[in-house]
Parts: sequence; C-alpha cells; structure tokens
Amino acid sequence: MKKSLLIIDADENAHRLLKVFNAAGHTAAVVEDVEQGLNLLKEASAYDGALLDVNLFNGNLIKSISEIKTIRKNLLVVLLGRLEPPALVECVRHGADGIIDQPLEQPAQVVRFVEQQFKKYPEASSAAESQKELEQMIADSYPLVGQGRVIMDLKRLIQKIAPLDSTILITGETGTGKEVVARMIHSLSPHRNNNFIAVHCGGIPDTLLESTLFGHEKGSFTGAFRTHKGHFEVADKGTIFLDEIGDTTSSFQVKLLRVLQDKQFRRIGGTEVLTTGARIIAATNRDLTQMIKEGTFREDLYFRLNVITLRVSPLRERCEDIPLLIRHFVHLFSKKHNHLGVYLKPDTIDILQRQYWRGNVRELENVIERLVALSDSDWIGPEELPADYLKAPETHILESLPLYPYAEAKDLFEKEYITKLLIQSNGNISKAARLAGMPRQNLHLKIRKHKIKSETLRTHQPAKQETPVSPNNN
Repeated sequence: MKKSLLIIDADENAHRLLKVFNAAGHTAAVVEDVEQGLNLLKEASAYDGALLDVNLFNGNLIKSISEIKTIRKNLLVVLLGRLEPPALVECVRHGADGIIDQPLEQPAQVVRFVEQQFKKYPEASSAAESQKELEQMIADSYPLVGQGRVIMDLKRLIQKIAPLDSTILITGETGTGKEVVARMIHSLSPHRNNNFIAVHCGGIPDTLLESTLFGHEKGSFTGAFRTHKGHFEVADKGTIFLDEIGDTTSSFQVKLLRVLQDKQFRRIGGTEVLTTGARIIAATNRDLTQMIKEGTFREDLYFRLNVITLRVSPLRERCEDIPLLIRHFVHLFSKKHNHLGVYLKPDTIDILQRQYWRGNVRELENVIERLVALSDSDWIGPEELPADYLKAPETHILESLPLYPYAEAKDLFEKEYITKLLIQSNGNISKAARLAGMPRQNLHLKIRKHKIKSETLRTHQPAKQETPVSPNNN
C-alpha cells in the first residue's frame, strides 16, 4: 500500500533515501528544520509515517514523540541514529516504533524496514481516515453547530491551529461561544489529556485574580491560612482560558505579561520562581486596539496575546445556521425538561431567523429553553414567543452584515434561499422544487453544489393528515 512519509534529517544521505522511497511507490519529503517538521506532522492529514534524526532534537526527542503520538496515535515513528539503551526504552515507551543506525548507507534496507513496520499496524489509519477521525472529534467535542460558510471556516481554522503551541486571542460579542471555541482547541491539542481551566477576569479584584492564577503562600495576606496553588501551577501542561481579558487592570496586565514572556511566576508572598507549561487562550468582547489608544490596555501584552486571532461571528452574520441551532437546543432541552416530541412550527422558526440577536447564541439558547419548558403543546407556534420577538425586525440589521464581492454574495444568497426552501418543505426536495418553481433536477444540482444536507434540515414531523411522500419522489 502506498504510504506518505516525512523525513526530518539533516544528513546528506537523507535525499538518497527520499529517492528510494519514491521509487518504491511511496510519497516522501525531507525537511532539515525540526520545528517545521513537527508542525507538518501535527497536521493530522499530512503523513502516514515519520523518520526522525535523533541528533536534531537537542534533548526534546521524547517530548516531540509524545506530542506527535497524542495527535496521531497510529502514525509510524522510526528513529534514525544511535541512543543509549535507557533513552531508547523511554522513546519506545512514548511511542517510537523502531530505530535504524546512521549513516544511511543502504537506503533500500531502510525502505524494507519501514514497510515491515507498517505491516505490523493493519489497523493504522490512512491520512484520509485520520482526517475523518479529526473532523469527528470536532463534531463530538463542544460542538459549534452550523453548516454555513462562516462557521465552517472557523472550524477548519480551529483544526489547523489546535496542534500548535501558540497563544491564541479569541474575539467576539457576548454570547457568541468564545469559551466553546477555546474548549474545542484544547480538546484537539496535545494538551487535551491535562486540565482545562476557565477564569473569568471581569469584575474580580486584582488580589483575588492574582491568587487564583498565581497562588499564594501561607500568611501572605489576611485570610491566607494555608499555601494555595494557583491555576498556572495546577494546569501546568494543560490550557488556561482567560475570559474577558480586556476587563483587567494595568497592574495585573504587567504580571500576566511576565508569565507570557518567560513562563515564570511567583506565588503571592513567595520567593520561589515557578514555571508553567500551560497554554494560554484569552478572549474578549472589547476592541483592544481602541483600548490601547485610550491607555487602558497594554500594547506589549496585546502583541503577546495576539499571536493567533480567531473571530467568532455574531449570530446575525450566520442566519442560515439558526434552524440547526434551534433543532440542537430543542433536542437538548426536551430531554432536560422531559418534554419529548416537541417541535417549532415553520412560522416560529422564520420569526426567530429574522431577529437581531444582541445576545447571540446564548440568547437563542435561553429563548428555546423557555419555549420547551413552558409550552403545553408539541407544536410551538409564534403566539408562544415572548412579546419582544413578535415585533417587526429591526431595520438596521442589514447594516451590520459584511459586504461581500458580488459573486460571493450571489452564492451566499442562493445557498440561504435553498436552505430556507428545504426548511419550509421539511427537507423534501420535490416539495422544495415546486415551491421554487424549478425542475427537481436543477434544485438537486444546486443542493450538491452548495453541499447542503437536506436530511439535516427536517425541523419538524409531517402533519398527520398529509399523505406520506414516496421515497421515489424524494
């Protein structure tokens, strides 16, 4: 079976080995930079195996093997070089599959050795299968519900940055799901087997916030009756999520900057310098660049936090996802409140889809829970909505939407129009085609073009008096 391999090796014979691998029907690539090679391997869909020159890793070999295997447990890892027996045992314990002495004077033997190692792993996933596994992990962990362009772009970006050990800044309005995004990043990262600790920084006095994050020594202040470990110490190799980082004071920002620069800190009242391996993800609903101009947020801290930025769009910019979010929350709260078999009428969904949603997904979630919990009917109609949602939609909603190029806007409109058609027809393509006044075949081509899954848009059950549609007609 054809395999894809990455060789991380600075030896001049590595390129000879590359040619022999390619001649044997495999796909191989050589990189001489360790960091570049590790980043390529952490992209789960890239390679089936890796050959690592042990002399390039400068004492980080075991850590690197562990990180690689955390992301791709079935990735074949073969070491190139000589190791002392204790070091080799540790490498194998952390996931190395074999070792070959250098120099690589007989590359054909190396190819045969690697092929034999692959035969020992019949269950090993191919690159495509690993990509599917990763996508399923995203779907299963703290899901971002939606199939629209905006949310799918965000999911792909999360998949790309999760394996990287970089600081991340998440921006977005209140209620858009910034913590959900942070938890997804953690669950797909090498840190996922360690703690995820969320800290809300807004409205907390500096002393309490510092004690929470850095810890304190016994007797360091009134009420400190014992030594307390802070989150940076407890999380160590996990993830710390600092929510509403824009609400912190300048004094705290200075101390946080030191942790980001050196990964070092002291407990309050302590003299011992401690280190942390925790990854930091920060989030804010404020404009930090404007705060820098106003002198309320440190520019040097902003640059430290802003290594990678993710923007979580407000709900009004992804209206096409509202029906799916409604279905998700109805399913969730019907179980919670023991009100199974409840559905929203299409008119109700249509009204909710036209709202401005200042509170974004959190506001929609609260509305659906209220409807499910208080309704005595299995079919929730518009009359059961809170009065504020029955008013005419606000006219300035369009002003908040992004201005796309014409071709992109046309495609976006077509996708949203077809999605709404399918919602109105409860996923029945034949009925949707009749409503649109177009041949069913044409509609089906457009559904395939936009990768719309009609079966996921069935938001309610057919009325009992309707004649069931034959499978041949759908």
